Formats: sequence, structure tokens, C-alpha cells
Amino acid sequence: MSKYRLECEAKFKLDLESEIKRMKEYEISRIRIEEASKARQNMSSFRSEMDQLYQDKIKELKIRETETLDRIKSRERDLDKASFEHR
Repeated sequence: MSKYRLECEAKFKLDLESEIKRMKEYEISRIRIEEASKARQNMSSFRSEMDQLYQDKIKELKIRETETLDRIKSRERDLDKASFEHR
């Protein structure tokens, strides 16, 4: 009887260790999946911010380009007027 009890305890101990190992692996994989999901969300958010910043910079540069071209055209007209009047 004590031999049977020892065998049962040994089997129970192996089953318990196996179950604990399985649960740890499950938790580790679940945590990895959660962390990967968080990383994807962070990357997506960062990419969106950078895209918006890029679009804002492009708009600002286009406005500055237009203003600069307008100033150049205005100065060219003024120079043309001055050179025409000077003749």
C-alpha cells in the first residue's frame, strides 16, 4: 500500500510539474502577444504622428515657396518698371 501511495504521489508530482510548466509557457506566450500588440500600437501611433508632422511641414514649405515666388515676381515687376522708366 505504501508503495502504491509513493507511486501515486510521484505521478501526482509529475502531473503537477507538467501542468505548472504548461501554465508558465501559456502565460509567457500570452505576455509576448500582448507586448507585441502594444508595440504595434505604439509604432502605428508614432507613424501617424510622423505622417501628420510631415504633412504639416510640406504645407508650410509650400506656403513659404508660394510667398517667395510672389515676392520674386513682385521684385521682377518693380525692376522691369524701373528699367523701363529709366530708358
